[in-house]
Amino acid sequence: PKRRAYGTVIESSLERGRGPVGTVIVQEGTLRVGDPFICRTSWGKVRAMVDDKGRPVKEAGPSMPVVVLGFDEVPRAGQRLIVMEDERAARELAERRREWLREREQPGAARAVSLEDFYRQLQEGEVKELNLVLKADVQGSVDALKPALERLGNESVRVRVLHAGVGAISESDVLLAAASRGVIIGFNVRPEPTAKRAAEQEGVEIRTYRVIYELLDDVRKAIEGMLEPERREVTLGRAEVRRTFHIPG
Repeated sequence: PKRRAYGTVIESSLERGRGPVGTVIVQEGTLRVGDPFICRTSWGKVRAMVDDKGRPVKEAGPSMPVVVLGFDEVPRAGQRLIVMEDERAARELAERRREWLREREQPGAARAVSLEDFYRQLQEGEVKELNLVLKADVQGSVDALKPALERLGNESVRVRVLHAGVGAISESDVLLAAASRGVIIGFNVRPEPTAKRAAEQEGVEIRTYRVIYELLDDVRKAIEGMLEPERREVTLGRAEVRRTFHIPG
């Protein structure tokens, strides 16, 4: 219990007012408020912890499950959380890992594809697989959607989920989709402003859904060439929250 803590993320989500949070089971050491940590490509500093009864706690020892606040992005279930010496070391290691993953996952630039014209390109022999980048609000949705999407493939086309994660659609998701001629699918999440601008520049299609059956049905129709034209949202403006004022009572 006296060593620097490490544990495993068993669930994660992006919560309003709290940001990215992860439910972590501490396996060794003691996790304390203020500890800098890394969780694969995510890093942060423990801002607060809540136990299984919803009570705030200052530290968590071996075998204790806690909800951790302080991630810079939503972690994935199964990833290892490790306490680092300081924030700088955690940030630098996370950035190196992100760069390595970006280089490994991006095979090179290619012309973008959309769900609407996917069937035409399939018939013309331009594509043989549908590449998807999947983002959802919670890890449970990701775990359900990923295998369901991959099962939609047939002998003519393969559905390949390049990346599946929790949280808002980011600029790195757009770059991955652009490099692999993929389509971004969002379930109960929205694209960040930078991601939306990048998608417009790269010609990447972003589709968002709130009903799982509509999502799966659209992908199936795209493979079969029966997808109807999409209703597109037109952004009239954006607002930026500069400061939040808390008024008691």
